[in-house]
Amino acid sequence: MESNAPWSPAAAWDWMEECARSADSAVRGTDSWVPPVAEELVLAARASALSQWYPFTSHNHLRFEDSPAFWMPGALDVNKLAGSISFDTGGPQGRPFFRVWSGLLLQKPDPVLVLSTANAVEAVAALVGLAAAHGVENRP
Repeated sequence: MESNAPWSPAAAWDWMEECARSADSAVRGTDSWVPPVAEELVLAARASALSQWYPFTSHNHLRFEDSPAFWMPGALDVNKLAGSISFDTGGPQGRPFFRVWSGLLLQKPDPVLVLSTANAVEAVAALVGLAAAHGVENRP
């Protein structure tokens, strides 16, 4: 891809998969509150209706925008999907856990917890349903 060519959703997802795989590799076998499940979550999200959005991670949340980030070629005024999925080792016996949030991270009003689950596919389905409930079935 040319250095100034617009960043496509497919390219963003390829990059996100690579980053998630690398992040998982860095924490696998360590005593970390961040479990090696980022790639599992990214793959589940990419296989869903969320694949129309540009993915990014922030504060251990998988989040989504309707345009490349402002520093990427082809960036427009960015609108964020008002929901995210966090992951940590907060499950029973310290197992990986996914939490689906309604609202924007680090903004008021505070995001609301919608679902807690050990299943990435279930978490993604909940976020897709949440977006549809807010009238956001497809990327704007």
